[in-house]
Amino acid sequence: MKNNLALLKYFFATFMCAFLFLFFNGTAHAADWYISPSGSDSNAGTSTSAPFKSLMKAQDAASEGDTVYIMGGTYNDFSVAATDSNYNYVHQFTKSNITYRAYTSKDVPVFDFSNCSTDKRVAAFHVKSGVTGVYFLCFKVTGVPVGSQKQSECFRIEGNATMNQITCYNSNANGFYFCNNGTGTCVKCDAYNLYTSNSTSNSNTDGFGAHAKGVTFSYCRAWSCGDDGFDCITSKGSNTYEYCWAYNMNMGGDSNGFKIVGYGTGTVPDTVPVHTVTHCIAANNASNGFYANHQPGQAANWTYNTAYGNSGANYNMLERVSATDSTDIAGTREFLRCNISYNGSIKNIGSGTKVGSCSWNSSYNCTADDFVSFDASQLTAARGSNGTLPTITFMQPVSGSDLEDIGYYAD
Repeated sequence: MKNNLALLKYFFATFMCAFLFLFFNGTAHAADWYISPSGSDSNAGTSTSAPFKSLMKAQDAASEGDTVYIMGGTYNDFSVAATDSNYNYVHQFTKSNITYRAYTSKDVPVFDFSNCSTDKRVAAFHVKSGVTGVYFLCFKVTGVPVGSQKQSECFRIEGNATMNQITCYNSNANGFYFCNNGTGTCVKCDAYNLYTSNSTSNSNTDGFGAHAKGVTFSYCRAWSCGDDGFDCITSKGSNTYEYCWAYNMNMGGDSNGFKIVGYGTGTVPDTVPVHTVTHCIAANNASNGFYANHQPGQAANWTYNTAYGNSGANYNMLERVSATDSTDIAGTREFLRCNISYNGSIKNIGSGTKVGSCSWNSSYNCTADDFVSFDASQLTAARGSNGTLPTITFMQPVSGSDLEDIGYYAD
């Protein structure tokens, strides 16, 4: 009897210790998992010496709050995780609040999808609707094919996800594609050389696409994409673009730097979202730099942006009368303040649009002498430590210029 009582006290004390730990610490310690190109899905996956091989095996093992560490090297041996009538989802994320990140930023992992079948559209990474808090950090995605399909995507986000220091490059696919109920954030991400010789799919190869319920893009860059750098046509929620660059969209598609909303033949939501475009650069794009794209209402608040050498227009504020009247009109509801334009036109700014302290106002004398450099190739320079944008002088106003307080470089 005494032994049984002692045993009960022991289990009670153990239970209380565990309870108090969870009470004061919120949750038990999250687990870490590891994958490597040389790993095996038969391994335990709990250490660098016995890693899994695939992300999908790591997801199977992981629970909410866990971290999956992606060891360096090239990953190119994939099975299709899921499929439907249109898509092969090479990786499909069905669990919330799990982080997938490079083991070390000094050996950045690369996922190469060149060998994937194109019997259907390819979604290299798919976050399902209803899945939240998925976090991707510091790896590269390349080689996503399209074949004769209408489009493919490096990332297809229908749930909620954050991408930090992710690069999508040299693919026949959209880079970052938020659709349906998708929300999230892209920070310090790059999308470049995304295009294809298939004219149908080439018109669906944007760098960053926000066609869902609201996304924030910060410190992101797009260049040399088949369609637009940043596109949010048919968006149901408000998107934010801050400190983002769009350069050299000259690959045969729509070729805008920032195509902000518009609905085409799509359904216009009851409340038309107004977007934020601030401290961004659009340069040397074959169409417009900053474009309101037939918006049936105000497209955005456009502040502290810089545009250079865009062939269609540096700023094109084309709107439509309303959700029920598709007649195109010069923008009457836009808000533009503290923007710079050089070597490009300004189009479709109509009566009612508020324009203040922009370089084309009569109060400014914007000339070539106002700028340090016109070398737009600086926009593709290597990022700094922790993914910071490179330090550039492209379109930077010279000291003493009356443009110092407006445009991308202004505080």
